[in-house]
Amino acid sequence: MGLGDIAGASRPSGRLLLASLVIWLILAVVLPLSALTLNFFQFNGTRLGFWIAAQGAIIGLVALVAFYAWRAGGTPGREGIGPALAFAGESVGAVALLGFTGYIAAMGYDGLALPLGMVAGIALLAILVAPRFVLYPVQSISGFFAMRYGGDLARRLALVIAFVATSLLLAADLRAGSLALQSLTTLAFPQALLALTLAIVAIWFAGTLLPSAKTRGFGFVAVCAGLLVTLIGLSLFAGGSPMPHLSLGAAVQSQANLNQTLIINRLSDVKSLTPMASPFLQLSMRNFAGLLLAVALGIVVAPHLLGRHISQSAVTPGAAVKRSAIALFAVAIIIASLPPLAVYSRVGFEQTMSKGIEIAAIPQSFAEASALGWVKVCDRNTDAAADLTAACQKASGQRGFLRLQDLAFTTDGFVVAAPKITGLDPWLQYPLLLGVILASILAGNALVSSLTVADTEVRMSRTDQSPSLDFRSATAGGVLIVAGALVALFSTIGTALLAAEGFAILAAGLFPALVLGLHWRHMNKVGAVAAMTVGTLITGAYLLGVHFWPVELFALSGALSDAPPQAAKHFADLQAALAAAATPEAQAAARDALVKQVTTIANWGGLKPAAITLISVPAGFIAGLLFSLLFRTRKSPGPAES
Repeated sequence: MGLGDIAGASRPSGRLLLASLVIWLILAVVLPLSALTLNFFQFNGTRLGFWIAAQGAIIGLVALVAFYAWRAGGTPGREGIGPALAFAGESVGAVALLGFTGYIAAMGYDGLALPLGMVAGIALLAILVAPRFVLYPVQSISGFFAMRYGGDLARRLALVIAFVATSLLLAADLRAGSLALQSLTTLAFPQALLALTLAIVAIWFAGTLLPSAKTRGFGFVAVCAGLLVTLIGLSLFAGGSPMPHLSLGAAVQSQANLNQTLIINRLSDVKSLTPMASPFLQLSMRNFAGLLLAVALGIVVAPHLLGRHISQSAVTPGAAVKRSAIALFAVAIIIASLPPLAVYSRVGFEQTMSKGIEIAAIPQSFAEASALGWVKVCDRNTDAAADLTAACQKASGQRGFLRLQDLAFTTDGFVVAAPKITGLDPWLQYPLLLGVILASILAGNALVSSLTVADTEVRMSRTDQSPSLDFRSATAGGVLIVAGALVALFSTIGTALLAAEGFAILAAGLFPALVLGLHWRHMNKVGAVAAMTVGTLITGAYLLGVHFWPVELFALSGALSDAPPQAAKHFADLQAALAAAATPEAQAAARDALVKQVTTIANWGGLKPAAITLISVPAGFIAGLLFSLLFRTRKSPGPAES
């Protein structure tokens, strides 16, 4: 079946597709990586490099996809903007609102890699995948693999990859939403996590077993409104403008001035400052690009987006690109609001710190945030201000005032702790917290539902309607929810990076096989399986090695690390000390010293875990192309062939 067999479908020309991909690459990757040079110039009071990554590239990507949707044509139908807003709501999730904002607040410019990756991913989905994926009469990515490549192996492997990645995405979503619920109710984190998990289970079962009432995107509108209300409140509280997006440059400059004040008054050391607009201080350019692409390419193949919003069961072929374009515009509003939210949160917090907080009179708000696990004060977590005072009095170099280096925020905890510490009216923070909880439920339900549909679709041979929930699918969904909740409970990784690693698994495992299957008629089952296997093995080995077996990773692949020679020699010395330890106590001490040292050098070329996408995705493409050519068949593959 060719493209012409489906009336009203979008038909982007090869020239339009190629030109759009080049412009996408420039906007999403090249310009943000040029920030060191572009920051010599200013736009609207903001350093140009920072403005491009925070707002400019987002505007450009929205304009690019709008133009592409117009030129690609297609019969849009009469669905309105409701489905596109629902698409946007399930794209954002709680991770973007809380996790990405906290990552920006902690990393400055470097933290923009993740939110920019989300916008770039939806734009690439609209350009590269939406016009062709919707031509297949399927309702999940597993259904696509079954129809495009035939047999069970490819679709089962895709389902396994989707399950593992979705577990991490669900865990990040649950953790972010639970922190917001914890802030609203002061519940212990495990109790908040349980309550939110049960809420997602209830929504999932209700949506599966009962006739679904379409929300038409009202959930996204509520999330967006909550974010904007709190953002404007924070901006006014910190002495900013009622239009915080337009005053981002002034806010960044205000934060830079506060940094200088803290240094002059000896309320911070240089190491504890976070210059918001200075690029590549905490991430190398290679890691920045790797994290951005991990999120972007993972979004392109995210099962809960393709199946629920881009498949033929969800949208007419001619409306897929236009729905994606509208959803991108809606998501861009959220993402463009995160840098101002992070900056104004830091401004309000640093204004409080610059006034001088005496150690003998630490406010109770610090103790409350500390007790909830959001911040360590002088390396303590307690709800007793007197205990914090006692701990801070013993800190090195103490002059009687609380310093920035005395506080250690979690990346997620900063967003909920900063307003409490600075004295923001709780009623101004509640809209954001409620929005985060709602976003968590929307995304969580989508993640679970997409997996159960993928499990059921091919097995039940139903492509004309959504399959009803059976025992096996219910079991798969239950296992996914339990796995996500357990990871959320025990993971020590911030939600932003946890989600990035989930997207990295999707990108490495599914992106090459999907794109080649859509755009190259010679791609076959052997090539698809090879692409998925190679990409997943590289990513999985690296993630497991960095997080769980760093000693073994460095021992096997130390030559690939960016560790200096003296660090490698020290590793060998610690290994020898461990081998020579005679008692259990000595062995435990030697093992701890070895692990502590090796965690800083167990890497490949200095790549962060999710940034392994820079290696695994090209490797997947090479494997897919090579094995497809080696096992080439003459059978026509279907809609991918025009």
